[in-house]
Amino acid sequence: MINPEKPLTGKTAVVTGAGRGIGRAIAITYAKAGADVAICARSVDELEMVRQAIESTGVRCVMKVADLTDEVAVQEFCTETISTFNQIDILVNNAGGLLEKAKIVDSDIDLWWKTIENNLKGPYLVTRLLLNGMADGGKIINLSTGVAFRAGMQNSAYHVAKAGLHMFTEALANELQPRRIDVNNLIPGPTATSAFDNVKNGQRSSPEEILSRFADTPPPGLPEVERMKHPDEVAELALFLASLPEGGPNGQTFSLARRPL
Repeated sequence: MINPEKPLTGKTAVVTGAGRGIGRAIAITYAKAGADVAICARSVDELEMVRQAIESTGVRCVMKVADLTDEVAVQEFCTETISTFNQIDILVNNAGGLLEKAKIVDSDIDLWWKTIENNLKGPYLVTRLLLNGMADGGKIINLSTGVAFRAGMQNSAYHVAKAGLHMFTEALANELQPRRIDVNNLIPGPTATSAFDNVKNGQRSSPEEILSRFADTPPPGLPEVERMKHPDEVAELALFLASLPEGGPNGQTFSLARRPL
């Protein structure tokens, strides 16, 4: 019988980009729900704090500093994870980022392509190298964004990468149906993370501090119906998707945005 307070007991989860923000919230939420968790990111100090938070709940944690566009680093992380946990039940491809914001004509070629790699090559490599170690009936959750559905006037690399991630999700959902592995997208909408932070003197604001700045106003450039969310709200949806029984939604997109995508 599933413990409603710890619905992921006996499960193992992998969360990329888990050092801060949404990835951190998901990793700790999964640990509190009973799952052993493997985490990776680029900052060892942030990862170490997350590892301590995970292990304080009584579950196991694999931690690896890794650039997910580096195939060797990803292979080492995946090999260690499977060796430690034997199999993976849940994979959350959260790592990504926006590096090039200029219009295409003014864009930096290296940054444009690095944005594609961060948001598309990374999820592909982690998924590809973990798939043989994933349990049938497992869950894959890809963190995406509403910009995947519209071109916009700049940030083209990010739009292109996330559009590709949506097609990757749908293709993977089709391929993994025989194994009963559900693959879905999760769109957080504007969330109180470093994307909305004004970092000063190297000090990042807490989600609560960021939320306080937008208490009476919508996030920049968004309609009044939209609101800023705490990373823990996104983690709750990620927990819901990870906890669903076999035969649930597959190849779908779940969004916390308060406007049409």
